[in-house]
Order: sequence, then C-alpha cells, then structure tokens
Amino acid sequence: MTLFFVAFALSYLYHGLGITLGYHRLLSHRSFKVPVWFEYFLISGAYLSLEGAPIFWVTTHRLHHRYSDHQGDPHSPKDGFWHAFLGWMFRPLVKISDVDHKTVSPDLFRVPLYRFLHFGGNGLDGLMCLVAAIVFRLIIWLVLGPVVLAGNLAGMACAFVSPLMVNSFCHSPRFGYRTFPIQDQSRNVWFVAITSFGEGWHNNHHAIPQSARHGLKKWEVDLSWIVLRLLTFLGIARDLKLPSATALAKASREEAGTELVDTAKL
Repeated sequence: MTLFFVAFALSYLYHGLGITLGYHRLLSHRSFKVPVWFEYFLISGAYLSLEGAPIFWVTTHRLHHRYSDHQGDPHSPKDGFWHAFLGWMFRPLVKISDVDHKTVSPDLFRVPLYRFLHFGGNGLDGLMCLVAAIVFRLIIWLVLGPVVLAGNLAGMACAFVSPLMVNSFCHSPRFGYRTFPIQDQSRNVWFVAITSFGEGWHNNHHAIPQSARHGLKKWEVDLSWIVLRLLTFLGIARDLKLPSATALAKASREEAGTELVDTAKL
C-alpha cells in the first residue's frame, strides 16, 4: 500500500505540474523560462497524461482567453456545464483549423518537436498521444510492477481531471468568488485550486494572464508557484513574470481579462 501511495503522489506531481507549469504557465503564457531539457521534461508529464499535443492545447487555451465566456470560447459553461467539463472534446462547438493553430501559436511551430507531435491537427495527434501514454504505462508495468502502475494511473487520472474542473467550476457563478471585476465569468474556487496545484485561482489568472503566480493573496495556496520558486532557487527557472501595481490596478478597473500574450509577436 505504501508503494501505491508513493507512486500515486509522484505521478500526480509529475503529470499535474506538467500541465500547470508546462502546458499552461510556460507554453501558453510564457510566464517564465527554463532550459530546453527541463521544458521537455515538464511537457512530457502533460503529454503522457492524455492532454494531447502541445500546439492543440495551447491554441485552445489562448482562444479561451481571447473569447472567454463569449462566442469563440472552446469550453465555456454558458454552453452547458458538461460541455465545459468534457463535452467540448467530443462535440466541439468551436472548430479549430490548422490555420488557427498557426495564427494563434506561431511560437510553438518554430519548435521541431511540437510540430512533430501536432500532425497537422488532423486527429492523428490525439491518437499518437494515446499510443505514447499506453507504451509509457506498459514500460512501468514491465519494469516496476502492477502496484506502481496502479498508482501512476490514479495520479494521472487526478491530473487529467484538474484542468477540466478549472474549465467548468471556475467559470460557473455557483462557485467561488471574484477578486477582479473582469468581463468574463472566471472565479476563484479554493477546492479546485488545491486539486489543480493553484490553477483554481482562476479569476486572478484571467485578470493577469501572464503572471507566473496565480494565488495572489497569502492564503491562496499555489503549489505550482511554490515549485516554481524552488526551481528558481535551484537555478533552473528564470525571468518569472509577476503582476505590477499598474497591472493589478487595471484589472481592478475591468481593463484586463483578455489574453496578454501578443501572439502576433511570438
């Protein structure tokens, strides 16, 4: 049982931080910088937790910020709670073309690995992600045994569900609170923040999208930010972006709430 819980905890961290620090704060918002080898390590955690190809994930997320809770948002609860949680993956209301991918995420197209994993956005990227995840777990089973495999699957499942909870719970007026009166439905939801390593402070994030720190108040625990500070101490992460007093003031006056990454300059 101890072996299972150790495998679960390590897998949850590996896959969860791969999503929060890798796909989200690093690739989608460029909130900090790390060496290429460590970037690929973070990305592997997200990719092997069935999050799909980096270009697809980042484009979807940047469109979510650009059109948050308005027409063009790929996963808003305004189209139904289930749609925001999982339905958008199987019956998308917003069709994302390869032209959209190249327009919204040109920075990722300059990286050969991300182009290779993308497969032109024709569906093979998802199949390749699934195959890679299965092979990864077959290796775990053969090398480390069924108990470690079970722990990894449980950790991966928790990591996979976390961003789905952000998409749905953190955009529903029934939950949480708002610190910034921005022009979408984003909410800060404490239980989502705990399970998603700080991503649940979602109203803060939508107000200041490029901030590497989402939990802005002392009691808004942000595990991803704590890990990022540790990586900075170790000399791995650098150039962390934090909100200035001016940015916070603009957010408080409803002048923020849209994607601050100028994709035209990426």
